Parts: sequence; structure tokens; C-alpha cells
Amino acid sequence: MNENMKKVAINYGLLTASIGIVFTLGCYIIDESLFVNPFGSVSVMIISIAIPFFAIRSYKNLNNGFATFRESFSAYMLPVIFSLFVSLIFNLLMYNVIDSELSSRQGEMAFEAMMEMPEEQLQTTIQFMGIDSIDDLEDKIINDAKKNMTVVGQLKSSAFGFIFFAFIALIAAAVSKKNPPEFE
Repeated sequence: MNENMKKVAINYGLLTASIGIVFTLGCYIIDESLFVNPFGSVSVMIISIAIPFFAIRSYKNLNNGFATFRESFSAYMLPVIFSLFVSLIFNLLMYNVIDSELSSRQGEMAFEAMMEMPEEQLQTTIQFMGIDSIDDLEDKIINDAKKNMTVVGQLKSSAFGFIFFAFIALIAAAVSKKNPPEFE
């Protein structure tokens, strides 16, 4: 890996990771109910998808406007990998060391938000999930929230994130590649 690629990967990886970390800490400090607000989560996801596009652009600028498919793919994925690693460490510390009850509280808030759904939609959701009662639904949501923040849950989440971002990176690399001319 050349120096330009390392520079881009570290800078944009830290930037992407910091967006998620600032969102998590902001929700934790200001109001934990923001964790279940879809606007914030969707905004963080959109920003996390967009930042690596700027990494490709930055790499191309450092490389005289050229980047092969492989270089474009790497310029997108390396910051993502770096960000996933930093976020994984942060989340493991946040949910398992700093506040091990946070995931339970998030599950409770998610359940309370579901209770605000119209009755027909709630019953359809319960049937779809194969659950018999509201109490079972509450238990399932809270237990799932706890499981998602364990080491195994975080590793699974990171793996799915990696696959998702790799798909986006393939598209980004195909669109942004620009090979240098063969003859000058």
C-alpha cells in the first residue's frame, strides 16, 4: 500500500468512525431516546456511506486524477475497514464495560416505540415475528438488543456492514475509476 492510500485510509476512516462515535455519545449524554429515533440513525448511515466517496476523490487528487478500479475500491474500503474496527472497539467498551445496561434500556425504548404503532400494525408485526403475546414481544426485543451488543453480536454486525459497504465500494470503484493513459 502506497503512502497516499495509507493517508486517505487513516484520515477518512477516523472521520467515518468519529461520526458514529459522536452520535452514540451525543445520544447517551443528551437523551437516550434518541437511540431509537430513525432520523439520527439514517443520517449517520448516509454520512457513513458518503464519506468514503470523498476518500476516492482525495486519493485521485493525490494521484494526479487517476485511480484504477483496484485503487478506487481500496480507497473506499480501507477507510470503511478502519472505521469498522474503531467502531467495534468503541461499541464493545461502551456496551460491555462503561454501561452494560445500555442495551437493555435501548430494547425497552424500542419496545415502547412499537407500542405506539396502530393496533392492527402491531398485531401483524407480532404474527410476523411468530410471537404469541405482547409480553413475549417485549422479552424478544430486549433480549435481541442485548445479544446485538455482545462480542459475537458486534462481530456479526461488523461482518454484515463489511459486506454492505463492499457492495457499495464495487459500484463506486466502477464509476470512479480512471486509468492513466498508456502512452504519453
